[in-house]
Amino acid sequence: MHPVERAEQLRKRRGVTMTHIARHCGHTVTWYRDIALRRRRVYLDDFIKIAEALDEDVRIFFMPSIERNA
Repeated sequence: MHPVERAEQLRKRRGVTMTHIARHCGHTVTWYRDIALRRRRVYLDDFIKIAEALDEDVRIFFMPSIERNA
């Protein structure tokens, strides 16, 4: 799973708004929405801020996942 997809999955599960993350990072909601839609490149510094906004360790976005076959 792509790190942005993991961040979005976690954000939605925790009920955190895009507005909260964008403000925490010092950007607009459009900036974060474009990242979430993978229209904008996200840098490690931004991932660190996004992780802080989610109260999470940034490494969780980059851990390999185990894909299960149905």
